[in-house]
Amino acid sequence: MKRTLSAMVCVAGLVITAGWIKTVLMGSPYLAAQEAPAAKTTSPSAVDQKPKAIGVPSYADITVVISRYHCTVCHGGADPRAGLSLDDYKSMMKGSKSGPVIIPGDPGKSEVILRLKGLSEPRMPFTGPPWLADAEIETIERWIAAGAKE
Repeated sequence: MKRTLSAMVCVAGLVITAGWIKTVLMGSPYLAAQEAPAAKTTSPSAVDQKPKAIGVPSYADITVVISRYHCTVCHGGADPRAGLSLDDYKSMMKGSKSGPVIIPGDPGKSEVILRLKGLSEPRMPFTGPPWLADAEIETIERWIAAGAKE
């Protein structure tokens, strides 16, 4: 009887552990529904709003990424964190209390890129992971490199 009970407890532990590993590796259903970027959803609107992979990205492509990661929760509204509002193009280009975060033509010196890559602290998004996908950061880099036009 003790062996059977021990075996059942052991199997239950393995099932729970396997479920936890799957959740960590594949993403929590709760996280996916509540906090995960829209890129991980299969809704038609998310598919329609993918940044362009070819050519120079537009400001509209950048707003898709900003929306997907809910950047304006902190960097928007009447009192944006660090004075950086991402609500519109003009505010974004104005920058933060510390100055511009986007240097048109120079993504390597643009603070927004340094923060997204974790080369400057704190890394953004502040609540990450999930962090932006490399392709999304590359989209923003290409937009900045091309002059960060509206």
